[in-house]
Amino acid sequence: MVTALSTLAMLFGMLAIHPFVTYPLSLLAFARRAPATRDLGGGPPSVAICVSAYNEEAVILDKVNSLIAMAAHYGNATIHIYVDGASDRTVEILKPFQDRIDLVVGTERLGKTAGMNLLVQRSESQFLVFTDANVVTPIDSISKLVNEFKDQAVGAVSARLRYVNAEESITSNSGAGYWKMQEAVKKIEARTIGVIGVDGAMFMIERSLYRPAPAHLIDDLFISLQLMMQRRVVVSANDLWVEERSATALGDEMRRKSRIACQAINVHRAIWPELKRAPIGPLYGYLSHRLLKWLLPYSLAIAALLALVALTLTFGQIVPVLAIAGVCLSALAALLGFKPARFIWISAGLLYAVAIGVAQGFLSRMTYTTWSPAGSIRASASTGPAETGSGR
Repeated sequence: MVTALSTLAMLFGMLAIHPFVTYPLSLLAFARRAPATRDLGGGPPSVAICVSAYNEEAVILDKVNSLIAMAAHYGNATIHIYVDGASDRTVEILKPFQDRIDLVVGTERLGKTAGMNLLVQRSESQFLVFTDANVVTPIDSISKLVNEFKDQAVGAVSARLRYVNAEESITSNSGAGYWKMQEAVKKIEARTIGVIGVDGAMFMIERSLYRPAPAHLIDDLFISLQLMMQRRVVVSANDLWVEERSATALGDEMRRKSRIACQAINVHRAIWPELKRAPIGPLYGYLSHRLLKWLLPYSLAIAALLALVALTLTFGQIVPVLAIAGVCLSALAALLGFKPARFIWISAGLLYAVAIGVAQGFLSRMTYTTWSPAGSIRASASTGPAETGSGR
């Protein structure tokens, strides 16, 4: 009995760490992807830059000025911005730029995906760039993204993302640390089976490969998985880094984690019947880097519970007593501002949020078609930490 429980605990523990440890190591067994070059033509191919925004008055002026400079630097680019029924000054700020951008103002909230689909319909460019309003992008971003399409196997290119406010709170530090791990895994994927999912912060796709996502599904993940089924790969532009702020308030980050997890499961449910027929390499990557990662809170909880039962059967009732005492002591240490303990409890809270989102995706009709930007992400860095008692 104890042996069986211990074996199961180890199995679920391995499933929990697989997306971050054994999966990237296993990719080393795959052959390095050999680019097959193609000619993109004489001049720079046409590009449409698309942004869907809602209540972005804090960042939209900087964003539109950045897009105008970026389009001018590239040359053959148009700018398209959809405002999704905003209730703040976003539209007012954008109106003076209507001679340089295609501004579409929605009178009701339809969601980011519906907005992006509408903008694509209004453009005729060879390539499409999608970027978020709060993301800071270099002026030469378009050229660097286009350059990756010289490889004819590439269907989409994602910029690399860096969070710039890791030191503002333990929550933002946790988010930035997690994302560094993700970027490391993506770098290995790009050299082998292709990146499993573009980063919605900024990515480019060849227009002929674009498949509009249903309005209730998250657009960047849907688009990425559709490319897998078309046997095209997603890569990262290693020399292109974009920047944004991570949430500093725990509540903001928990809501964001739940939303993203729920949206991801909704995409999984919608296209799994097709996705399971994808090539073996990308399918393995999806199951490892996406599905198992979303299920991590459950794998970890089951592993811990099985280990606790096995240890209790071996050493007696002292084991759960010590476990409860350890939880209580760590909670007290967190309340007293001990950083390692706070980090552990904040990480546990974020895993709980992911578990809630996964449950919503599988068990309810929750879709998060619309949502509001997190205040602590859009806040100016000069305002300081939004997380009370961060222990800085």
